[in-house]
Amino acid sequence: MKLSKKIVPVAIASAMSVSALLVATPAVAEVSANVAVSNMYLWRGVNLAQNGGTVSGGLDYAHASGAYAGMWTSSESGGHETDLYLGFSGEASGVGYDIGYIEYLYPEDGTAPKNGLSDTDVSELYLSGSYGPVTVGANFVTDSDYDDDAYYTISGEFGAVTATFGIWDIDDPKSANATPSFGGAEYSHLTLDYAATDELTFSVSVASPDVTDAVEEDPLFVVTYAKSFDL
Repeated sequence: MKLSKKIVPVAIASAMSVSALLVATPAVAEVSANVAVSNMYLWRGVNLAQNGGTVSGGLDYAHASGAYAGMWTSSESGGHETDLYLGFSGEASGVGYDIGYIEYLYPEDGTAPKNGLSDTDVSELYLSGSYGPVTVGANFVTDSDYDDDAYYTISGEFGAVTATFGIWDIDDPKSANATPSFGGAEYSHLTLDYAATDELTFSVSVASPDVTDAVEEDPLFVVTYAKSFDL
């Protein structure tokens, strides 16, 4: 998932881009589209596309006030994911901020980041603050069998390199039949992204689980080609 699935993430979100909810004239609003291909779906230090590469794309509509909304969809193991999001971002006294809501939709059973749940769709509230090259953020799960989960990040941009450290705080599921693919505990990861060009990014990510978790500990190497278009 990208809030450029971005918490975003790397990617991120992907990590993830934006669009406006307010009625606006072309002078104060922007509409854009994006497409990307990657050798894997790296999300919060975990590969969600075990069967190979992914293709993704989205639409964003951003208002000059800072309000935005959009959608993003991607293939992944066993099906696909579609994200819907909205929020508000801006800057005050040199400090950037972003607050919003995201819904992760999985039409096929078993394709969500945590499988075996009574409801595979997941929603989150997210917020972040930035100053200079450093950004800190938090995502709080609000609607799933794991609605006490939280994901925290701190990242820094150093020229073409972005370093992100993330921690998943995963509580026990409310459903006794749930079998979370992440082990139902917590883990951390360190991800480095190198933007070789505006379109081509190379990433490496290493996860570190606790004693009860089952995330892959070997380094993950990702190549992503992405293109965005103003509409």
